[in-house]
Amino acid sequence: MLKIESHNKSLALRVLVSSFHNNPGVLWVVKKDKRIQDRIAVLCNYCLMVAMEKDGAFITSDGKGVALIFKSSKKQSLINWLLGYAKLWRSCIGWNRPWTIIRRETEITKRRPKQEHLYIWMLAVEDRSEGLNPIKEIRDFVYEYSKKEKLPIFAETAAKNMLPLYKRYGFTVYDEWKNDGLNVWFIQRPSE
Repeated sequence: MLKIESHNKSLALRVLVSSFHNNPGVLWVVKKDKRIQDRIAVLCNYCLMVAMEKDGAFITSDGKGVALIFKSSKKQSLINWLLGYAKLWRSCIGWNRPWTIIRRETEITKRRPKQEHLYIWMLAVEDRSEGLNPIKEIRDFVYEYSKKEKLPIFAETAAKNMLPLYKRYGFTVYDEWKNDGLNVWFIQRPSE
């Protein structure tokens, strides 16, 4: 996998937006109106920028898959966090929901382990026309990263249909949270 940088950022953003246009967690966050697709793009761009800052944004060699995965100890600068959230409130979630989003993020963060780990924020595959190659490349990269760093992997998903895939790849559900019509499953995979 390749690092996402300025020259391939727009390709990575396209993959994320096309993959998350119907994701329950994303749809819960964004304001639902006639600009919903633009709002999803703003959210995906925000996530991509944060992952790049945390040295955790990667794209498959064929440009069809993206992994936003980074060490839990990596932090975003305060100014970038403030600017990013201001843009999200203005262009993505609306000014009437920031405290709802912050409470949700606080609850999710509280359920993550305190020990150092690799955190999968987003995994995306644009289309399946290339078969399973992008998925396999992402899987192998994540496994190798975990093995090299000797760190377990943690993530969440609001897409119940993705749980069997995660389980097939060695993840287990360690917690579940129901909030405002959205279920979130917390998953983990030990390091090798």
